[in-house]
Amino acid sequence: MKKFYSLLIILLFAAGAFLRFYNFENRLIFGPEQGISLLTSAGNLTKFSLLGEYNLQRATSAGHNLIHGPLFSYFLLPFIVLFNFRVLPVSLVFPFLNLITALILFIISKKLFGKLVAALTLFFFLFSSLMIYHSLFIWIYHPLILLGTLSIWFIAGLSKNQTKVSSVFWLGLISGIGFSLQYPFLIYSAFLFFLVIFLSKKRLPAISLFLGGFFLANITRVIFDLRHDFYHLRTLWQFFLDVYFYRTISGATYSYHYLHLFPIFCLLLALVTGGLYKVRKVLALIPITIFLYLSFTSPLLDLKRSTGMPPGITLKSLEAAANTIADDLSVGPPAGGFNVATLWDFDTVARPMKYLLQYNHGLTPQGFENYGNLDALYVFAPEDRDINNPEVWELNTFKPYRVTTLISPSAKYRLYKLTK
Repeated sequence: MKKFYSLLIILLFAAGAFLRFYNFENRLIFGPEQGISLLTSAGNLTKFSLLGEYNLQRATSAGHNLIHGPLFSYFLLPFIVLFNFRVLPVSLVFPFLNLITALILFIISKKLFGKLVAALTLFFFLFSSLMIYHSLFIWIYHPLILLGTLSIWFIAGLSKNQTKVSSVFWLGLISGIGFSLQYPFLIYSAFLFFLVIFLSKKRLPAISLFLGGFFLANITRVIFDLRHDFYHLRTLWQFFLDVYFYRTISGATYSYHYLHLFPIFCLLLALVTGGLYKVRKVLALIPITIFLYLSFTSPLLDLKRSTGMPPGITLKSLEAAANTIADDLSVGPPAGGFNVATLWDFDTVARPMKYLLQYNHGLTPQGFENYGNLDALYVFAPEDRDINNPEVWELNTFKPYRVTTLISPSAKYRLYKLTK
């Protein structure tokens, strides 16, 4: 029986790994968010920063953006250097991170609830289309899944020993790291904080340790605020007022803001399924079958192509386009500088292309604000896009221009060079 169980767990991990790694290069997502993360992290090599990524979707009525903490940028940086700035191997870190999270969740579930619940929890996590999808790209939110998993263990530890203050510190640290990665995690942090107050028999030391762990994880932002008139604190407060009092901006949250709760969902689903199994074994097949059907029919799961890239665009085609631009610039880089744009989504400033050109080819495009004072503008766009009437600021500000068509690496897309 023990050998059968071990074999089952190995097979589950093997299947989970297959669903994440199969055809990875063509399935991975390399878009605006990934460009932001890589550019921000790699920027620390030339100018170390106490700041992380700018949150482009969260700006106050005064035009100030919320800024994530730098922990994710620091986490990415060693991999960027180790893999010589190449996107594919850096992206592969994240399916491994997801599988490591699955292993930790399995170990925790087994210690807390036994073998049956642990195997079911692992099954639901590994075969989830959501987790498979979130294994396919670099993203600042992905470590939240591990944080949610670890919080289960430390909550359980505090519940069993209410005088154990070490668990409180780790819960505070988890809360601080989560808040550094994304602001809505503050809701879960508040839940953990009140749970600590409720469970702990040493409340004053517990409160101190929780807050200590929280602020330790955000020490870089504390230092920055002390140096810069409390920028983070004032911006966050203004954002709160704008959303909930003045209602001048939207503060909507989405499912990905709560990724840290998914391990808890898997565990709860496993407990329900395990309960059905104990009542009558065949009943356990109901949630398992429904779960598998929903996962394998989900639009998030496709083993042939990327579900988060424009049709026909892959990392390979972006790299090929960057190679073509680099070859064109090798003839004679324009004295007035160059820039690049893409016209298939909101990221018309082409952050992924900027990263590839700067860090794979040593060619630095002009800044995001400079699209007018250039000698050349390279544009990667769908073939049906009218390049002479593009209706985007990046091209309109460069008008009038001459259009040269370069070799495109992807069918149904065109690569243009615009010059004065």
